[in-house]
Amino acid sequence: MVFCIQMSKLDLPTTRQTLADHLNRRLRDALLNGSFKSGQRLSEPELASMFKVSRSPIREAIARLEHEGFLERLPNGRISVRPLHIPDLQQLYVLRATVEGLAARLAAPQLRTVDLEAMGASMEEMERCVRDGDAIGAIAAGQEFHDVIIRECGNQPLVETLGGLRARIGRFRALVASFGDYDPERVAEHRRILDAFYARDPVRAEAEMTRHVERSADVLVARLRQREND
Repeated sequence: MVFCIQMSKLDLPTTRQTLADHLNRRLRDALLNGSFKSGQRLSEPELASMFKVSRSPIREAIARLEHEGFLERLPNGRISVRPLHIPDLQQLYVLRATVEGLAARLAAPQLRTVDLEAMGASMEEMERCVRDGDAIGAIAAGQEFHDVIIRECGNQPLVETLGGLRARIGRFRALVASFGDYDPERVAEHRRILDAFYARDPVRAEAEMTRHVERSADVLVARLRQREND
């Protein structure tokens, strides 16, 4: 098993619960950036040795990642990285479109001028990245755009639900970002969402956000299928 993670004891927090949280984040990041491959078997002893910790916090971190959908337990009891299946992505995006559309509707009357200006700045950065062929930068700018909406929607359970969805979708998005391209139509979609916010139109904001997320799913699925056929 080959890992691309380096860590020493000095990097680790001291309490067991904090340690489990820390390991959970580090392992999730490794899953998102492709350090662990789809279907790869993971071993508690090897992970404990790599992170220089006992197996107990590793076991806690693995259990949480299994619950979050990053890992799966095989019939023989071993843990492996959950494969990326297109039907899983489609189901996640059905939920994301509904929930993030709702977030846009709730945020529309709450957004301040400073929030709208921040979203406009994110759009300008997205446009610059598209011109420069920087897919990863464009995705990051788009994430900042969405972050403002989620932060200002005023519904904490919804925020928590979206956080979980984003984490699981992140593995698919990271894979597509590695292809090095970005659909410029997404910039126009963000512009329409921002226009709805400037108009203080919650119904239009929800509809534009829902369409944007649904189209994002279509683009992701098309790129993943193209990869399967290459």
